[in-house]
Amino acid sequence: MQPAITLSDISGHWAEANIKQAISRGIVSGYPDGTFKPGKTVTRAEFAVMLMSTLKLQGEGAELTFTDSAQIGAWAKKAVAQAVQAGIINGYEDGSFRPDAVITRAEIAAMITAALGKSSQANAATGFADDKDIPTWAKASVAYVKQAGIVQGKGDNQFAPLDNVTRAEAVTVLLNMLAQKSK
Repeated sequence: MQPAITLSDISGHWAEANIKQAISRGIVSGYPDGTFKPGKTVTRAEFAVMLMSTLKLQGEGAELTFTDSAQIGAWAKKAVAQAVQAGIINGYEDGSFRPDAVITRAEIAAMITAALGKSSQANAATGFADDKDIPTWAKASVAYVKQAGIVQGKGDNQFAPLDNVTRAEAVTVLLNMLAQKSK
């Protein structure tokens, strides 16, 4: 039997049910002080761990050759290595991974599209009002996650590609990804 999930800061939150589901599935956990911090932003390393916990990939992953591999915490190294091996994470043009950088909506769209094995034709039309602000490398991924119902736009049909992602948003997107994967 699952222990009851009691977190002091999610009652009445828009993502409360998703947060509880994500915790019960082992995708994410709360903090030792009994909080979840649903509005806290997510780093690239944290999202890699959440994504790998969702996909439950096996193996140790690829050898990490990022210029800043030493900055990836021990708690995240295996998840990042698995994501690299699976072709989900590439890093930046300068060879870095930037584990502590806050992940953006565009980056999450690209990682989820790769995780689901969907090809990404560059320059797909996204249909979002701020399409011109979506980086070229992310357009096809954004179009896919929108069409698949994995990521919603924000108000006024904005995708807000450079906005940071919160913990509540991350678990919601990962659960949506699982639902799409099982179709």
